[in-house]
Amino acid sequence: MLLKSVNHLFWLGRYLERLDDTARLINATSHVLIDSHQDTQFGWPILLDVLGQDSAELLQKFQQGEAALSLAETERAVMACLINASDSPVSIRATSTALKYNARTIRPLIPRDMWEELNALDLFLQQHCSTAVSRQQRYQLMAEVSRRCQMVVGVLDGTMLRGDAFDLFNIGRHLERADMTTRIMDVMVLQQLQPTQIKRPKFRWLSVLNALGGMESYQYYLARQKGDVDAIDYLLTYADFPRSISYCLNRVAASAKALPHAAEILQELHQVQALLRPQALSELSTVQLHALIDQLQAGIIALHQVILAPCQQPLTATQRSA
Repeated sequence: MLLKSVNHLFWLGRYLERLDDTARLINATSHVLIDSHQDTQFGWPILLDVLGQDSAELLQKFQQGEAALSLAETERAVMACLINASDSPVSIRATSTALKYNARTIRPLIPRDMWEELNALDLFLQQHCSTAVSRQQRYQLMAEVSRRCQMVVGVLDGTMLRGDAFDLFNIGRHLERADMTTRIMDVMVLQQLQPTQIKRPKFRWLSVLNALGGMESYQYYLARQKGDVDAIDYLLTYADFPRSISYCLNRVAASAKALPHAAEILQELHQVQALLRPQALSELSTVQLHALIDQLQAGIIALHQVILAPCQQPLTATQRSA
């Protein structure tokens, strides 16, 4: 496989998962704000922070003069950055464009049925994510985006050959999912708790579980446990839940074993997995949990770099001639 194909397959998985997760995040935040007290400090700009953007800087572009944006104006501005702004690196439209570009570049490596689903997804997004809509319409739109992303994954799972291309796509998808899960927990949960050095109280954040599609599985898991289980611990360590950090890292490990540089990937991966083992996470304070999330995110970045390391090395004479 050409090194450029490795890069495109990996990013194809990341971008597809990013579309799904961004749509879920928008709808989950809608639930939070509807149920929150009017004086809550939680607001729409936090979505930009979750995705690694400077919300204050981005929202300045929407201000007219010195007057601060109203709540309604802030919501519209954030939604523009997340949904229909073509110049926003985290918008759904921009992600869809990048997804289509990577798929087109490796067209011979993906099944025709998957290519057709990706085309349908891109066409749907370009048609429906270009104009402002009401909250109810937006909720339905984001639910449809998530559903169509799952359709692409389903078609791929049923038609694509099991080989390096399939493994690279799944590595990218699960690494992106692990990264997004840590971001959601760090910003939407941990930053809402007071930073203390004492053991944190049991904490259930229903909107996060809804965002990750884990409400029912979490309740089923609780029913089987003798004691209560913090939702944060569940999302970090419960390896049977497909959106937990442990599950995603396990899937990356399984897919990486057949790759040529598997040893380097697994070595870096085991260092990230080791972060979840030293002690009972329920005993960590809020400050310690923040530090753990930061370490996980740094580990995911390092793992990303190791996976794509062959693509960043200078080509040999044989590779250039090929």
